[in-house]
Amino acid sequence: MTTRSEPHPQCRELLARALLTLGSLLPFWPLLTFQVLYVTDDGFTSDIWNGELPGHVLAGASMRAYGTLHSWTSQLCSGTPMFGGEEPLSLALFSLLSPAAALDAFVLILLSVAAHGSYSLARRMGAGRPGAVLCGIAFAVSGYLVTQLKHLAIIGTVVWLPLGFVLLDAALSERSASLARRTQKLALFGLVFAEQALMGFPQSAYICGLAYGAFALHCVSANVPTAARTRRLLPDVVLPLMAAACVVLLASAAAAVTLLPLFELGTSSDRASGNGFAWATQLHYWPRDALMFLLPYANGDISDGTYTGNHSLFWEDYGYVGVATFLLAGYAVVRQARDRHVRFFALLGVVSYLLVLGPATPLFRLAFELLPGFKLFRFPTRILIVVELCLCVLAALGLSSLERDFVPLFARLQLARVLPLLIFAIGLGTELDLFANQTRQNPMVPAREWLEPPDIVQALQREPGVQRVFTPFHMDFHRSAYFAANGWEKLAPYFAMRDLVQPNSNVYWNVATADCYAGLGPRWRVDVWGDHSRGSLLVYRTIQPNIVQRIMQTKPAFVTLMRTYGVTHVISPFAIPALEPALRFPAAAGHDARLYRVADSARVRVVPRAKVAQSTDAAIATLLEPTFDPDALVVLSDAPASLASPDGPPPSAAERGAVQLTRDDEIELELHVQAPAGGFLVLGDTFLTGWTARVDEQPATIYRANLSVRAVRLSPGNHRVVFSYRSLAHARGAAMSAAAGGALLCLLLGSLFQLTRERKTSIF
Repeated sequence: MTTRSEPHPQCRELLARALLTLGSLLPFWPLLTFQVLYVTDDGFTSDIWNGELPGHVLAGASMRAYGTLHSWTSQLCSGTPMFGGEEPLSLALFSLLSPAAALDAFVLILLSVAAHGSYSLARRMGAGRPGAVLCGIAFAVSGYLVTQLKHLAIIGTVVWLPLGFVLLDAALSERSASLARRTQKLALFGLVFAEQALMGFPQSAYICGLAYGAFALHCVSANVPTAARTRRLLPDVVLPLMAAACVVLLASAAAAVTLLPLFELGTSSDRASGNGFAWATQLHYWPRDALMFLLPYANGDISDGTYTGNHSLFWEDYGYVGVATFLLAGYAVVRQARDRHVRFFALLGVVSYLLVLGPATPLFRLAFELLPGFKLFRFPTRILIVVELCLCVLAALGLSSLERDFVPLFARLQLARVLPLLIFAIGLGTELDLFANQTRQNPMVPAREWLEPPDIVQALQREPGVQRVFTPFHMDFHRSAYFAANGWEKLAPYFAMRDLVQPNSNVYWNVATADCYAGLGPRWRVDVWGDHSRGSLLVYRTIQPNIVQRIMQTKPAFVTLMRTYGVTHVISPFAIPALEPALRFPAAAGHDARLYRVADSARVRVVPRAKVAQSTDAAIATLLEPTFDPDALVVLSDAPASLASPDGPPPSAAERGAVQLTRDDEIELELHVQAPAGGFLVLGDTFLTGWTARVDEQPATIYRANLSVRAVRLSPGNHRVVFSYRSLAHARGAAMSAAAGGALLCLLLGSLFQLTRERKTSIF
């Protein structure tokens, strides 16, 4: 087929890119002010406000304070590792800008990558500019990206998928291109995949890796017949695939600084015992939500609390990309069934959707059993991003086919000039459709107002010493706010939740919390504080919509355990008679936020006696005994029985000694200790591999104490104790990342140098 020469192609390309940028960012126009935050809810917390954003804010604060990214913070969970913040773009933004400006800029950049990457992919697959613009807008404003916007790590991974396809296609399909040109594209692809993996969400990177593997086979498949005839299968098919596989391995190694520590943390988490099929498919896709490809709110809308999904989550199931997009994708499949690109994206989309369905089809079970690494993840619905990309690319090809098919008809009717208007109307209608239906999923609040420290935080900041706070039942209170707000139709209940300083919102106001909201953590920390999957040692869990109408039920040992773990203040809307009288502050939902002081709480103490627990249950039983005194007894886990102290009378105040914390810069703590009777120095910070201790410059063993914190043994006398944190997994990962990232850059620079030489040679 011959193609007409196009007048002013560069101007048309610039116009198309400009329309694409405008159309993809317009639904998110408040972000362009760089003065808003979105506080999308998750039913029991806000994954952006309480989950993703605090980690980026902490990483930026670490860079500003220390000039480096510390791998530990004491502000969350009584101390927790910080991994996943090494991704360069977000780290730079949050180091240089305010939280709101950094978040807004980061999201806008990611959406632009999604839009322009999918536009370029559609063009490479043969779509015209109008179809490619529609593809870019539909993908950037797709249901998956809009509802997962609260998961920065997820969208920061998947938005690069179309660009990865483009680079793979350029490296593997262009047989006429020089080796240097193909090497350049492969190196760029490696850097893209490394960026995806550095975002710290392995599941999404894994999904993209599977899609890349399928696409790489598609790219070389066109070369197979010719290569077979000319007996060039090895150089034209096998070697390019091997080169692509090697680049993927290099890219994965370049992200080791994030992936290795996450893997190490996983070995001490609840997931270390193995994840079965039931766990992987616990919250699976609701097949009836297939209606949402045509009617976005056929089963209700989560933003106003009307969604009726059964054992599923709206933000995991929502795949709307516009009615026209879906219909045009179908038109492409029917009209261009012989086109190899159409066949590939149709097949990839169908297979991906069957995997999305999880246990509803045998394909997911087959993948679960056969694909290496597949068992590590849950939520089959996260493969929906591949389905949406396939729909968008097919829609671009469908619109281009529609334009070609209608040219003769409109010419016969002497309406040739009307056809471009019709194509434009389809694109504009899709934009308006997505604008109307997608924007409600991310409620925006003024950053200045939302980030203003609540009265209760200002009161905390006036308290003497270093504070560590705890908000019991925070998930229950949030669930109550979610129902009161009808999803996020009204934001006043969430302002009330903000006043209760939910984890991890404390980060914005430089307040340390005893617990945190984390997707992955050591199991002994979860034993004490609980998480979104199981309850805690401290309170009776209810997770009921009407929790604000109930009396808060703490366990009898609650106050003792607060002292044990160094909690200085408790925040609650309910009265806690066992604690000191509260400071009360009006909250946005009409009930009070109460700030309680915990008497005799200490982050660090000298304890003269120890008991060795043979199991977690035994340790919990001791901690919950009415007679347990954290100043008199420490419960050791995974320790030699010889460390147990003989029974005896309670120690006197003089025997307990005294401790002074003289230095704390997150990854190193120095303490001066007076221990007249010896015993154990107990630090109420989370126990984790990577911490080492020195007592009077001599290495000392750190024992897991009181289920989740640290202790070292002391002889009688005065001592200088230093705790230092250095994760070997992080250090090894950093070395691997530097080596692999350097190799990719060398590959890129070498190819650019060779291309420059080739251009000079061709000129002369």
